[in-house]
Amino acid sequence: MTSTAAGRLLAQARRPYPRLAVLSAAAAATAYALGTLSSHVSPVVAAVTALISVRPTFHASVREAWRQVLGVIIGAVFAFVAVAALGPSAVALFAALVVCYLTASLLRLGEEGAVAVGVTVILVVGPHLSTDAIETRLFGVLVGSLLALVVSYFTRPGTPHGRALADVVEQGDRASALLTAIGHALTERDGHLSDVLADRWLDEAEDILGRTTEIKQLALDAVDGARWSPLIGAAEAQAVLSQVKLTEATAITLVSMCRDLQVAADRDRAMPAGMATSLSDVLLATAGAISEQSSTARRNPAETLDDDADVMGTATRTRKDAAALVRDLDDTRPLLLGGSLLRDTEKITETLSGHY
Repeated sequence: MTSTAAGRLLAQARRPYPRLAVLSAAAAATAYALGTLSSHVSPVVAAVTALISVRPTFHASVREAWRQVLGVIIGAVFAFVAVAALGPSAVALFAALVVCYLTASLLRLGEEGAVAVGVTVILVVGPHLSTDAIETRLFGVLVGSLLALVVSYFTRPGTPHGRALADVVEQGDRASALLTAIGHALTERDGHLSDVLADRWLDEAEDILGRTTEIKQLALDAVDGARWSPLIGAAEAQAVLSQVKLTEATAITLVSMCRDLQVAADRDRAMPAGMATSLSDVLLATAGAISEQSSTARRNPAETLDDDADVMGTATRTRKDAAALVRDLDDTRPLLLGGSLLRDTEKITETLSGHY
């Protein structure tokens, strides 16, 4: 195998889905193998439980394993009661599975969790709702859940809040790079904006916001997971969530700025002399502030910038200079555009300094 092919294979193995697939299959196969070694463990039940209990994160698997075992025990007990009252029949199975869904609802397992509990209860109770060797199937559930728990630790490297932080800092860097690109374009094109450029900027800003919104869910999940996993510190997870909210507020403002620029580009009118250069300085200074905060966040999530920091002073100074120039404009349209961009850049720096 060539080094290039090996590199591609390694890259594929590091992707979340292939990694989850391989580890889930390994958990199921291992559970089955362990079941065959002991007459007290059902290999089929152990394998199925392991397969359906593996989750992309360790803390989610801890939660899932606990709920899975509890749900199966409750469902199995009711199934035995149903069999005793109604006999081994479809009616008894129907009643048992309805209780599984009710139990899953109380345990907040969701629809997928309810199905998983129902499937496992069928396996535990037996294909003919028999009570023979029930302990072997219950032990199978325990073995499968424990293996799923172990495997879930390796499904994704790092901690959930650590991954969320790395991802959101990347979005902050993208926001800084976008503002830098816009700032350079204003001077290089003498204030003339093209539809193609403006559309590209807006697409990039909206993608940054969309990715940040997705990361916010991961951060919220990490905060929730701190109750289940010893790998997640509650304070650290909360700090990452605060950082995500800070970046989200920045991204929302950035989208607003790009929409204003898109409207200006549609009118196909160049900015007045001096205005493009002045606004460019403001955008570049704001980009520098975003980059500075992102760099700080790598070590201390959600740490805001000091008002006396150099980047903040540069942003404030360039914004004041640009505001003085914009106020002297006679043309309403560039005045409104300049005023809107200046307000938005001020909003971003206020966000970065914690004044939002």
